[in-house]
Amino acid sequence: MFGGFKRNEEGNNVFANLKMLEKSLIGVGCPAHILNNCVHHGAERMDIDIENIINKIYQHFHIYTVRSEKLKEYCGFAEVEYRKLLSHSKSRWLSLFPGITRLIEMFPALKSFLSQEQPPTVIKKFFENEMSEIYLWHMHSLMAVFHTHVQTIEKESNSVVEVLTNLESVCKVLAQRKNQHFMSLKVKGLITQKRTEGKEEECNRFCVEVVNLYNRCSEYLAKWMKPLEEFSCFKWMVLSEMPSWTDVEPCVVYLIDKGIELDDVKCFDQVCNLRQFVERNKNDEDFSKLPAHKKWTRYFEASKNIECHSELLRIAQFFFAVTSHNANVERVFSLMQSQRTKERNKLSVDTMKGILTVQYNYRETSCIDFLNFLKSNKELLKNIRSTEKYVSAHQATHAVVEEELEDTN
Repeated sequence: MFGGFKRNEEGNNVFANLKMLEKSLIGVGCPAHILNNCVHHGAERMDIDIENIINKIYQHFHIYTVRSEKLKEYCGFAEVEYRKLLSHSKSRWLSLFPGITRLIEMFPALKSFLSQEQPPTVIKKFFENEMSEIYLWHMHSLMAVFHTHVQTIEKESNSVVEVLTNLESVCKVLAQRKNQHFMSLKVKGLITQKRTEGKEEECNRFCVEVVNLYNRCSEYLAKWMKPLEEFSCFKWMVLSEMPSWTDVEPCVVYLIDKGIELDDVKCFDQVCNLRQFVERNKNDEDFSKLPAHKKWTRYFEASKNIECHSELLRIAQFFFAVTSHNANVERVFSLMQSQRTKERNKLSVDTMKGILTVQYNYRETSCIDFLNFLKSNKELLKNIRSTEKYVSAHQATHAVVEEELEDTN
């Protein structure tokens, strides 16, 4: 969609083609996808491809009941609880960490079982490699960081600044791990054991790969975060600290450059009012835990009239209109695929829109709560019982056109 992190306007990508319309477009991209790709990029230079191994092992057992039953027997011998193996997809940003976790849980039983079988060469080499478990545990400790941050980023109500803060947090973690050559105690214990077994060269090579892994992840993330740096001027809007005019002024300049009319004199006075509001709530733990948009909702509700917050409202309207990630769009696509199938391929756009609107906005509402909502809304019940809902979109449009022609005559 963006043609790479440089967002080359001469390239054949959606963003460049849309910019040809000479509109002021803001491209955010998908930070969750960036984190997902960051791990892939960093792990490419490792001697063992953990992602490929997870999928190979899953496919080896997935549709073969006989193999799965035998594996259950070996789990009993290895005193390991049998659990179903998990697959991993590069388009599923939260599937790698659970896949590694499950492989670690089943590692003793799998190694014992596959040593007696004739598995694919890739799997055989993996379990014959004395360092494979070390690679597995190290990727597990790294993926724990990425998995947690992707989950946080994918929250529905995140703002672009909160997402940017999460990415910066990952950068700091990677930098600290690289500077201190961090490895988990489990990995260090396994390395010490292998050194006593005479695997000095392999252990040294692994330690070098760990540093390279951190370097590649850090470089990739820093490169892909650059387009998001333009939103740094909005960091004060999280209201985690007392905002000052020095913080707000670059934001005002940014919006004026985007063609948004703002009165900086009024805005200064309104920021002073905002400071008083933040001061009153700085010791309120419930307020500090709220996401940015709910803090601003509280402020606008507490404000006396529009003159007290008119310029701040324009800033907030712009800021919260910027999409922070693609996860919500992907969720809508998933809901749409479950509705528009081969058997239901003639659904009109309006019908699909209605179904998706209800499914998405009421997905956390229980059946009982939704029933009570319907019973309390008499106008909605009246519309449900009427026959107007059976009128096709074409007929409705035709009726509107006829009415307009009659009015014209």
